[in-house]
Amino acid sequence: MSDLLNSRFVGTHELRRSLTKLLEELHAEGQEIIVTRQGKPAAVIVDLERYLEVQEALKEFSDPGYVRALLESKAEIRQGHGTAAETVFEKKGL
Repeated sequence: MSDLLNSRFVGTHELRRSLTKLLEELHAEGQEIIVTRQGKPAAVIVDLERYLEVQEALKEFSDPGYVRALLESKAEIRQGHGTAAETVFEKKGL
């Protein structure tokens, strides 16, 4: 998620009063809303698409094989091995 300081904070009272408007803004702007209770962050409301992206990332990173392959790839890149992104894009016609 983005930096909390740049997020929109909404109290529970305003949330109840303006839920429809807040959801429209959330969808249009794509920025999460931090819900506060007694001035303290209590929950986060995010766009469904963003939520699903985060869930997919969590699923991938919980797979030890995926993480191992990712770390091995990073090590290869640091050693100067691999293929430049431009070359991959060119081969794929992008």
